[in-house]
Amino acid sequence: MLEKSYKVLLIGLIFLSLFAIEWLTPIHSDDYRYYLLGISPASHYQWYMTWSGRIVADYASSLILFTRSQFVYAFSTAFAALAFCYFIAKTPGKTLRWQKSDNILLPLVFCTYWIANPNLGQTTFWLVGAANYLWTNLFVAAWIFYLYRITVDNIKTINPLLMVLAFMAGCSNESVSPFVVLLVLVAIGYEMVTAKSVAKNKIIYALSALAGSCTLIFSPGNFVRAASKTYWYGKPLLERITIHLTERVHNHLALIWISYVVLLLLVLVILFNKEVKAKINRRTVLPAILTAIFGVGTVLIMFASPSYPDRVVNGTFMFFLLTIAFIAYGILMSGVRKAVICTAIITLLCAGTFAWSWTLMHKSYTRIALQEQVRMSIIEQEIAQGNKEITIPDYYFIKMQNSGGQFGLFHDPEIYGEYFGVDNVYRETVDFDYSAIANGEVIRVANNITAYSNAQGDLIIISPQPITQPVTVEVGHTRRTLAEEKLKSTEINGEHWYYGHIPEGHVEKVSL
Repeated sequence: MLEKSYKVLLIGLIFLSLFAIEWLTPIHSDDYRYYLLGISPASHYQWYMTWSGRIVADYASSLILFTRSQFVYAFSTAFAALAFCYFIAKTPGKTLRWQKSDNILLPLVFCTYWIANPNLGQTTFWLVGAANYLWTNLFVAAWIFYLYRITVDNIKTINPLLMVLAFMAGCSNESVSPFVVLLVLVAIGYEMVTAKSVAKNKIIYALSALAGSCTLIFSPGNFVRAASKTYWYGKPLLERITIHLTERVHNHLALIWISYVVLLLLVLVILFNKEVKAKINRRTVLPAILTAIFGVGTVLIMFASPSYPDRVVNGTFMFFLLTIAFIAYGILMSGVRKAVICTAIITLLCAGTFAWSWTLMHKSYTRIALQEQVRMSIIEQEIAQGNKEITIPDYYFIKMQNSGGQFGLFHDPEIYGEYFGVDNVYRETVDFDYSAIANGEVIRVANNITAYSNAQGDLIIISPQPITQPVTVEVGHTRRTLAEEKLKSTEINGEHWYYGHIPEGHVEKVSL
């Protein structure tokens, strides 16, 4: 009964921690583009022919965005990330049923997923990014789980649903897709060596995965896009490989360095405990080595791509999470008390880091949600005035664990304009948090000049003319003068925005 309660609590906490962040996340970047793309098969066929072979990711993002429901956005993100981590944690045990080892293994996998993610904001809390690098990798993780169980348990039945899953895994994303096919070939090779035969189901699954991979990689849209990338494809192949190996590989592998630390600590638990070393079998070690090799392979293969954003490393990260899961599972199943305690301590260290990271991220995304209110209010006001060219401030993130917690700031003025029914919506870079405009106290400074302040010491002043005088602020019994040249500033739709940090507390008066 206690274990069941722990299971429900753990899964609930994981789900809610993800839901809470996505609930605060506005749609942004290419979310607008994929909403406008819609769910029409004709529009997606055109997209496939002219832009992208990622039919699984593209349809997933459009379907989710089509609902225009923040609850659906948050629920789908939380579900996908939880399911992804669950499949990773359950693969070594070959069963989806809860086992005693999952009490430690699932939180270890999830916390590592959070704190070591190459770009958490873009792989998880960006709907289009999640469709490309979370949902697709969820299908891959599920496929690996079933393939491992089929191989180890020598299951020979043909499951039509697994054929579909193999296709979807193959049609995931360019860095992972070839290795989805390669995994099935490895499974076939393993069976040929051990059983001197090959079951029909593996051949059918291999063909399904290959069909998905070919659908992705050889799409006409990919070739259309590649035709404009002459700066990369115009270089000799050897030069591209050299640039990739010397300038990109080490930087991208370094993005998930925390996962290496977790893996190293687990390996040390084995190396310094002879009893554990003796009990861990080949079914733990060999898959762990294989997934690590595949992880490195997903980085090496990206020499074929002219661009290599950080979020793509999520596929690499998935394989290293599998490596961690296999090693940790082997330790936990050894039953050696000291080793199990050490693994629990490693998990607690990851959980503590996660709690700190989540707190910072929730605080930052709370501010982002308020900034979104300001942005939407500006658009609404400008549209009401009949303006077709609108400028909004860009998002500003306060401190988080690292910059990977930020979602992408890409902005297409025409796409934003089409979504809101105007010509263009431009963005203006700001280097301050303007969320106080949404929830701060409003203070009249002078004619047409308004100030906004919050309890955290943020002061925003909006003026139709540039401020040329020092600003005096009274907070409680404290008076502070801010020189105008020391204020951070930007211009939005002809109005001048100024930011200054003041003592925390209630602002009595702001004057020039």
